[in-house]
Amino acid sequence: METKIYKITDPEKDRDKIAEAAEVLKNGGLVAFPTDTVYAVGAIISNNDAVKKLFEVKNRPEDNPIGVLVARDLDMHLVADVTAPNTQIASDFIEKFWPGPLTLVMPCLEFRVPLAAVAGGNTIGVRQPDNAIAKALINECEEPLAAPSANISGHPSPTTGQHVIDDLNGKIDMILVGEDCPVGIESTILDLSHDHPVILRQGAVSKEELQTVSPRKILEVPQQDSPQTGAAMGEK
Repeated sequence: METKIYKITDPEKDRDKIAEAAEVLKNGGLVAFPTDTVYAVGAIISNNDAVKKLFEVKNRPEDNPIGVLVARDLDMHLVADVTAPNTQIASDFIEKFWPGPLTLVMPCLEFRVPLAAVAGGNTIGVRQPDNAIAKALINECEEPLAAPSANISGHPSPTTGQHVIDDLNGKIDMILVGEDCPVGIESTILDLSHDHPVILRQGAVSKEELQTVSPRKILEVPQQDSPQTGAAMGEK
């Protein structure tokens, strides 16, 4: 496969490239792009075949669920496309930490989310990235993207365009190269599907920061004990 590689300096000035990438995604292709944490490789969430290709390209275990990236700062309809959130507690975390490096695990809408993406589970990890290229691409697609980190599973999570090229050139349809990812580590994953919020993976947002928002005690589980620790773009 020939991979198109585009340098994006400004999503507004490079709208033609963003539009082309969105068309690739809408037609079932895979596109890598930068986020605030690490680079992601995306597929349209409603396309089951495209989501399956993500697993194949990354050599990702089928029991490792894929998280979803959403956009639109002032319109949460994309979140509602994939999950039925605990509205009150989710909205508090969303208001404080989105866009940003926090993935929220919530019940998924099974009729909207491919079974492959949730690895047989009933929850989905959702995040709004704080990156202009990522947000422009998702908005152009007009639906969420299933988007794990843009690397072969087991390799370090990519923080530069060159990292993505080294791993995925020739394996996916397009790579959008922007600036290096400023956060440089994976998002924190917080499960809201229980009585108390549970940290499934510690990342860029600390437990102490999360606790300032939550009226309930935030719990933690060891990463190896959680089936959902891969539910965000950025697993090792």
